[in-house]
Formats: sequence, structure tokens, C-alpha cells
Amino acid sequence: MNTILYATLVGALVGALGTGIGAVATFFIKVKSNRISAVLMGLSGGIMLAIVLFDMLPESLEAAPWWITLVFFLLGALAMLVINKLLPHYDVPSEHDDSIIEGLKEKRLVRSGLLLALGIGVHNLPEGLALGSGLTVATGFGAVLAVLLFVHNIPEGMGLAIPLKLGKVPYGKIFLIAILAALPMAVGALVGAAIGDLSPVFFAGSVSFGGGAMLYLTLRELIPEAISMHKSAATWISIAAGVLFGFVLVVLL
Repeated sequence: MNTILYATLVGALVGALGTGIGAVATFFIKVKSNRISAVLMGLSGGIMLAIVLFDMLPESLEAAPWWITLVFFLLGALAMLVINKLLPHYDVPSEHDDSIIEGLKEKRLVRSGLLLALGIGVHNLPEGLALGSGLTVATGFGAVLAVLLFVHNIPEGMGLAIPLKLGKVPYGKIFLIAILAALPMAVGALVGAAIGDLSPVFFAGSVSFGGGAMLYLTLRELIPEAISMHKSAATWISIAAGVLFGFVLVVLL
């Protein structure tokens, strides 16, 4: 099989299977109260926070000077800020119509999930570049990296799927969104396999840009949404548990 085609297929499978499995796993989670919803959102936000702080930022800092990481990290956050401003907002009204309030909350959750899927798609591109380059230049390294990225994508799939599930998006659409968020990894693998050597500066900038976007979304959307759903110790504990789980996952992999 052609090397470039092979790398592209591996990138597609790693991205789609990892993110897809994470999304499907959330289908079996039962949500019966605001407290459970808040805990799930908090767990998702904590996992995303850990991935950015303990995986993406160190990876970028290792590949290039710190100022490149900082600049692109801020650009990623700024890009999500602009997109956030352009998209419609759904503020909960002061009226006591429970059905209206519930409907607006669901729209806000869907919005958060879609923004998070966009952030995941942004950082999947440089990961695909590294994978494609590894599979063509150092096949052993590329194979190990493929396994690591597959496992790494599972909690990301859960993270984007949970707010969509709570927003009552149909399961089929949630799965489709997860797959679309994973596609940039296949595109990155194609380019990485074609160019062979990957510029460390470009790689670091791309990873930190995606990290900045995801951190903004986590701190601006996921975690505040969890706290607003149910202000209790359980919500804060779930956020901490998510960070711990994400940290352990990064260390083990």
C-alpha cells in the first residue's frame, strides 16, 4: 500500500475510533437530575483542563521556544473568543416559565458542545501531522504514537459528547459531530506523510493554538455551565476528579 495512503487511513482510524468510542460511551450514562448533569459536565471540563495543561502545553514547550507557545496559545483563545461572540447566545430569562428556561439551557449546552468539537478539531490537525510524519520516517515511533493518540482521543470524545447529550441532541448527530471533529487528524496525517520532516515550530504553534482554544472553551463554557446547573460540593469534586483522571491518563501514556 502507498505510504501516504497508509498514513492517512491510520490517521482516520485513530481519530474516528478514539473520539467515536468516547462519544458512544456517553450514550450509556443515565441523566435523571441537574446534579448528575452538573457532575458529568464537571468531569468533562476537568478532563479537558488536564489534557491542555498536562499534555498539550508541555508538548508544545518541548518542541519550540516558550514565547511561540505563549503567542499561539493566546491566539487560540482569542479565536474562540471571537467565534463565541459571533454565535448566538441563549440567556435564561427572568420569567418563571420552566419550559422556556429548560429549552434555553439546552441550547446553551449544545452551543458549548459544538464549540468544544471545533477546538478538538483544531488540535487534531497537528497531532495528525506528527502521526503521518512518524509513520513514514520512523515506523516504530509512528505505531506507538498511533496507540497513544487513540487512547488520548477517548476522553476528548466524551468531553464533546456530554454537553450535546445534556442538550438532548440525537445520538446519531452526536456521533457524527464526534467523527467530524476527528477528521482533521486524517488530513494532518496525509500532509505529515507527504512532507516527511515536520517543522518543530509549526508543530508547537499548532498544538498550542488548539490548547488555547480548548482552555478558553473549558473555562468559559463547560465548567461555568456545570456550576450553574448545580452549585454543590459534588460539582467541584467532579471537576477535581476529571483533572485527576486526565492527569493520570497523560502520565500513563
